[in-house]
Amino acid sequence: MKAIIMAGGAGKRLRPLTCTMPKPMVPLLNKPVIEYCVELLVRHGLTDIGVTLHYLPNAIRNHLKDGEKWDAKISYSIEDTPLGTAGSVRKAAGAAKEPVLVISGDAMTDIDLTAAIRTHTQSGAKATLLLKKVPSPTEYGVVLTDKDGIVTRFIEKPAPSEVFSDLANTGIYIFEPEILSMIPDYMPYDFSNDLFPRLLNEGIRIFTTEASGYWSDIGDIEQYAATQADMLDGKCAFETTAKSDGQGIFIEESARIGKRAVITAPCYIGANAEIADNAYFGGYSVACSGVRIGKNSSVKRCILLPEVRVREGAELRGAVLCERVQVEDGASIFEKAAIGTESVLEKHCTVAPRVYIWPNKRLEHDRKYTENLMWEAEAGKQAVRNPEAGYVDFDLTPESAARIGASFAALRTLPAELGVASDGVQQSVMLKYALTAGMVSQGVDVQDMGLCAPSAFAYAVRMLGLDGGIYIRRGETGKYEAELLLLDAMGASLSAGEHRKFRQQYELGAQRPVTASRLGVVQRYTGAERGYEASLRRMARFDGRAGIAMVIAGDTALYDAVARVLLPYGVGVKLITERAQEPLLRAMAHAGAQLGFLAGENGALPSAVFGEHAMNEEECIALLAIAAAEDGRRTLVLPASLPEAYCSAVLARGAHVTRVPDAPARWQHACFEADAYLPELFEPEAMVVRFAALANDGRLEKLIAALPAVRRAEAEVGCTWREVGRVLRSLVETERDERVELIDGVHVNDDDGWVLVRPNKNFTACRVIAGSFKEEYAEELSLIYEQKLRSIIAEGRVEK
Repeated sequence: MKAIIMAGGAGKRLRPLTCTMPKPMVPLLNKPVIEYCVELLVRHGLTDIGVTLHYLPNAIRNHLKDGEKWDAKISYSIEDTPLGTAGSVRKAAGAAKEPVLVISGDAMTDIDLTAAIRTHTQSGAKATLLLKKVPSPTEYGVVLTDKDGIVTRFIEKPAPSEVFSDLANTGIYIFEPEILSMIPDYMPYDFSNDLFPRLLNEGIRIFTTEASGYWSDIGDIEQYAATQADMLDGKCAFETTAKSDGQGIFIEESARIGKRAVITAPCYIGANAEIADNAYFGGYSVACSGVRIGKNSSVKRCILLPEVRVREGAELRGAVLCERVQVEDGASIFEKAAIGTESVLEKHCTVAPRVYIWPNKRLEHDRKYTENLMWEAEAGKQAVRNPEAGYVDFDLTPESAARIGASFAALRTLPAELGVASDGVQQSVMLKYALTAGMVSQGVDVQDMGLCAPSAFAYAVRMLGLDGGIYIRRGETGKYEAELLLLDAMGASLSAGEHRKFRQQYELGAQRPVTASRLGVVQRYTGAERGYEASLRRMARFDGRAGIAMVIAGDTALYDAVARVLLPYGVGVKLITERAQEPLLRAMAHAGAQLGFLAGENGALPSAVFGEHAMNEEECIALLAIAAAEDGRRTLVLPASLPEAYCSAVLARGAHVTRVPDAPARWQHACFEADAYLPELFEPEAMVVRFAALANDGRLEKLIAALPAVRRAEAEVGCTWREVGRVLRSLVETERDERVELIDGVHVNDDDGWVLVRPNKNFTACRVIAGSFKEEYAEELSLIYEQKLRSIIAEGRVEK
């Protein structure tokens, strides 16, 4: 007997799962449903198997191949145009001379096919249908039979008033050759709508047999999850390579589970899956091959298809995630949601219950999605990801790093020389070698500076006269996260225009390498740290032996660099690992230290403490700028958000102040263009050394005492990124021209204070930053402009 598996359907009700794979390839407990079908047929002696294909046929053909893995012979019949269930079987069977068993390739079953074949043979029937009792007949095609099991009527998905039977058609049939010959060649023809009615009209008896065992038609997302729950509960017999602990936990070979991870039965964990410490993997959850679940994440009753990445602190509840989906830190997905292949949920975004996200979408961080998302334009402004930041096990791979290196190098006019360096973390070193290969492929020479700090690398790029460079460091939140810093010839981050050119080059795809004779040369440069620390010693300018001490919290690399510079001058430098203010203050008191520094995130400047005075970022900038003005700096470039009182204090020392947008890259470029670059305003090491020198000669205490008192109040008003431009324009129109400056937002000056309104970093809200000498007035200004923004936003939405 030949068997034919019907596997041509598109599975529309299973989308978004079936957007990128045919329905029979949807995995159940880490194995495609059609593979269970093949195993069932072989188990019952049916090894001559034909498969009908139409939707994404190569996915099935490439997986099953010729059937040798199962000691079967598998052939394929591909429909260029849909032929219907019966038409496709007729094409696959050809001129069959023996009975044919037909089975659906998208249902899960352990029905005893041997018993069904025996019943068919003994009855002498020309056609036999396998039926199964179901609790909800309205979801299936039901069959009415007489007392002898002969079909009297078919009802496709009956209304409640038509439920005259609870026997569903399983889609498993046994036909004699003469029945198949009644099906027309090469034209659409269906079993339920065409063949079976014809058999009834012509008086040809259709036998039935009620099957025992398990059967599930995987019609939609809910049934897809329910079927796997049934398998985990032992309701269906199936073959698996996983080992069971006897309590319902199935684990395949080479899966890795943290010692402090919590795993609850029943569940399934596929090969090479990884569940980190302190992660929770709850009952009725499935992690297919290569899935990674990060620390402090919680996964309950979810199906995770191969290579899904769930980062730290994510929360998943009753959802289905397709292949290569990435859920970033703190994101949440709730019941009966489904996320399409290769979609990315950025940090802290939320997908509401029953929301379907189609493949290849990028969901903005801090945003809640409450409706199905099919088109890119609906995802938000950040549909295109930043290629220089990502996860080394997902998007920022060695392959993409090589492409980044080649794209970065391709913008240079030869001969050119670039630098590379890293923070020494293993994944950073890996990416560095890939970047280097990409640069060299474009004919650019490379100076490999090995392990050094970002500040030292930027300094070396300037001093060596390189054409730019790329620094690689580990991301802040996870062990798989990395970030590439793209620098220009001044060691500054690329300007917006330069970065746009790089992105355009990157999006062109792989760069064609130059000929072998023109490939670049890689040289090792080991002097980056030494050269930079020499520049810091020149900045220190200690007269004699210092008498101060400091504590650095949470940054070993910063401590190492600063200690090498300051210890020879007698400055006491201590490191604590905790990055928090309370431990820092305790350590300062214990060590008798006058200065304390709390490491910033991602290389940002640290916050500082002098004695009992904790200095925020603006105070640090103001103090350093005032000190530079007192030392003779005639031009200073400062961020637009710096309070007016601080800028006035700098002006009072005889310096000219140019105000620029706060974005570090724009600020830094403006400093270089004005020949007014102050390392201590951008480099953590330089800032610490400069404060140490100011504290040692007694100036820091005086500067703090003379610093104007400024009170700030902040608010944020939510709006969409599309509304930001209209909101800011409308705000400008409501203000008097003489009060308004348009630098990095709308800056409004008041007699007793000032207000800056600008979009937040993610363009999901407008920030209101108000300042005054009086705390009450700062809060009043903040409230006034918050209400103005709410009114403008509301008026705009009414107009629409």
